[in-house]
Amino acid sequence: MRLRFTFMIETVFLTLVFFLVNIRSFIFWSLYPETAAFPGEAWREVFIWLLALTMMFYLLKQQNSIEIYFSTWLKEPLLIGFILFSLASVFLATSWTVTLHRSLVFAFASMAAVFLGLRYSIRGFLQALFWCGAVIAAVSFLLVFLTPTLGTDLSPIYGGAWRGVFWHKNQLGNILPILNLVFLVLFFSWKPGEAPGRKQLAAIFYFLSLVEILFAKSASGYILVFLLHLALGLAFIWLKLRHLFRSRHYYMALVIFLLAVAGALLNLDFIFGLVGRETNLTGRIPMWGVLFREVFPLHPWFGQGFGSIWANLDIRLYIRNLVGWTYPVMISDNGFIDILLNTGIVGLALFLLYYAKAWINSVWYFLRELSLEGFFSFIFMIYTFFANLTFSLFMETEVFVWTVMVALMIIAARKRDEIQKSPSI
Repeated sequence: MRLRFTFMIETVFLTLVFFLVNIRSFIFWSLYPETAAFPGEAWREVFIWLLALTMMFYLLKQQNSIEIYFSTWLKEPLLIGFILFSLASVFLATSWTVTLHRSLVFAFASMAAVFLGLRYSIRGFLQALFWCGAVIAAVSFLLVFLTPTLGTDLSPIYGGAWRGVFWHKNQLGNILPILNLVFLVLFFSWKPGEAPGRKQLAAIFYFLSLVEILFAKSASGYILVFLLHLALGLAFIWLKLRHLFRSRHYYMALVIFLLAVAGALLNLDFIFGLVGRETNLTGRIPMWGVLFREVFPLHPWFGQGFGSIWANLDIRLYIRNLVGWTYPVMISDNGFIDILLNTGIVGLALFLLYYAKAWINSVWYFLRELSLEGFFSFIFMIYTFFANLTFSLFMETEVFVWTVMVALMIIAARKRDEIQKSPSI
């Protein structure tokens, strides 16, 4: 009876976490909820987080893991530093209630992410992502046909592009590619008798998510699908044939890669033309120029306060007028630029230190695991880089990507600890 209750609590906890880390990106929630009034939508979100974290500490107690949980935090000084900086930015923020709300949510998501990294193996975490992705894909598909006014964007600009459960078609187009890879990795990882019916389910959601990306009409989504599948394909070939490779093959691969990058840079017009876009990234590059000229110099070192800049309607309208768009600018469409504007040079530097560590850990973990599941950490980092070049997916529209990244970091750290503690032969 007690085990069943614990299982139920864990299921509810996981559901709440994956719901909360995406909540502001959903069409039925506000991207920038009102924070000045209490209680309001923003503070209801905080209350649900407190409920989820209460469940988390219950689970930690049941697993006798509270001490391990806190000791794991002590091993992550860069993560602690960036979170404390985000919380401290309340005192410098142009809108302190917005920054308080956003920094609390960011801290809560990080706390949950560390728990997920401690609780699950890479296989278990991928399975949790599988069910999260399955719900998003299924509900998005149903919304498109049952409630087109919600599931699609009917404005003349987007011409009925699918957005599913999200506030924008680009959110759907940029989130689904990594979930699409989750379905594919598990399809190849699950053995026929290991998870009856799940291989078929993974195949169904894999193709369903591809259809949704196609009809989201997001150029960045198309490019992400191509890049992630290319990376996964190369990893699959390497895992099968690595015993045949010698140093000269890796040098040749490096030369081919550099030539491919150079060729792509020299033919950007052609490449963007394939997905119906121009090299100014649909007006993003001119908009970024305006942000660096008009907004960044106002608070260069510490920013305007964690998560606060785009919550200001006046700024959204001001930037719209400067760039000549017909609709307000909602985000900078670049995750790195948004971190810079919100937290300044100091905040971006703290983030990049942790981000670099995540890249190093992902490569190390893959070389230790030598499996498609182990490769997921590295392919996720590839995803975070390219997805955030033309959209904000670190902590502006949601904290899902950040949460997954931190959880994968903790999984890799656990593997490192296990190796260090194992007796040498």
